Amino acid sequence: MSISTQVHAAVEASRAAADLRIGEDPGRLSLSGSLTRAALDAWQIASDAAPDWLSLSCIDSSDDPIQPRDAVEGDGVRITVTFASSANAPHLFTPEGWRSLLLNDAQVSSSTAVRLAFDEGRFRSRAFDVAPWESAPAAGPDAPAPRDGSPRRQVRSQSSALMAPSRIEPWVAEGDHGRGPAWQAWAAISTSMIARSLPNELYIEGDEERVSLAGQPPRRLELGQFGVADAPFAALQQAAAWVYLEGTDVEVRHTFLSAELAREWPSGKSFADGLKGKLESSLDSARLLYKAHLRAGSKDTLKALADLRKTLADDVQKLVQQARDLSSAVWRDVAVAIGVMAVRFGLDAAKTVPSSFAFSTIYLLVAGYFITSFWLTTSINRRFLTSLEQSRAAWRTKLYAFLDDDDYRELAETPLSEAIEDYRLTERRTRRVVVTVALLLVLATLVEAGVLDVSLIIRWTSTQMIRLWDIASTFIRSL
Repeated sequence: MSISTQVHAAVEASRAAADLRIGEDPGRLSLSGSLTRAALDAWQIASDAAPDWLSLSCIDSSDDPIQPRDAVEGDGVRITVTFASSANAPHLFTPEGWRSLLLNDAQVSSSTAVRLAFDEGRFRSRAFDVAPWESAPAAGPDAPAPRDGSPRRQVRSQSSALMAPSRIEPWVAEGDHGRGPAWQAWAAISTSMIARSLPNELYIEGDEERVSLAGQPPRRLELGQFGVADAPFAALQQAAAWVYLEGTDVEVRHTFLSAELAREWPSGKSFADGLKGKLESSLDSARLLYKAHLRAGSKDTLKALADLRKTLADDVQKLVQQARDLSSAVWRDVAVAIGVMAVRFGLDAAKTVPSSFAFSTIYLLVAGYFITSFWLTTSINRRFLTSLEQSRAAWRTKLYAFLDDDDYRELAETPLSEAIEDYRLTERRTRRVVVTVALLLVLATLVEAGVLDVSLIIRWTSTQMIRLWDIASTFIRSL
């Protein structure tokens, strides 16, 4: 017999005490009362068999630590059992501890495995699996990332004493299940938690728990309580799974279902009582409305994709045209510079003696015009690119949020990024041309001004060319 079974047997033997009090949290069981000799013997068996990972202490009415066998039958004792419990895998001895866990939203939301000593049954929810406690406590698997559609984001709450659960997964069953006490306790709390997840608002008026349904007409109803036998468990499970777990547009499905619940609500019935006869038909109607919504949404989606394609094509065409205009403007300005130089060489051929100062000034002005023209054109184009990037970011979050990242990247980002890169390549190449021509014009200015000697430039250029030729020849001969 495992230690968990022995502790559970001792707890059950202790229930004969009229003043018995039991409190259990994961990792700690506290029990007090006037125990019978059979109960004290059961606790002694558990104490003798306790492994290293479990600690069991017994305190008598005089606050002295004793062995359970040494306690006087009928005197009050306090027994505490402690062990290290993982945050995501609670291990529990008693039904009281199990119910306490289920009512603790933070603990039940973080659990991925639950082990129970008082029930041999097994079942599984969408968040955790429940199984018998058969060995030393161990951590459970890591919990998956939380979904966006938390019930607390859909159901407003006016009081911390009445709130929807933070996650719906712990309350939706998965696969086959047993009918033991652990399942019965879970199912009873599950119906209550799912019922809290379906209205639009929870609030307390006086001492009465109430709900609000935003429909036509809006309803304000008493929350009420589900009976153990007549709770619409299957319908609640279907509603919770459809609203919160079957897609990403939780808000739309929740709105449709709450509106259908509000329509023609049975007069004089609380929310819990009305759900018994109203939930199944309302869920069917909400599903039909959602299908109609998807069909209408698909038309809007196709229109949005067509608009995206047209806008994208226009922007790509603008970028291509900007690249062409930039290239044409640069070569036009190069033609101006060549024309000025051609006039200067024509005057030399005609043996005309022009003013060197005049031509040096002309060369400098042409160089300034060349650089200024290029700077203005690229500045305008860069402002356009910045505006394009900002509008593209707005598209993503406001107009095309229905596309996932891969689809949006394939449809919009990749073609536009390629067009932008083509423009920037054109800009880099034309910049090299501008810098080269501007340097030649500045050099011509210095020559005209007499600062540089043309013959020295030619001689230096020839020397460098000869040196490069020698280096190339030596390299070729070494191959």
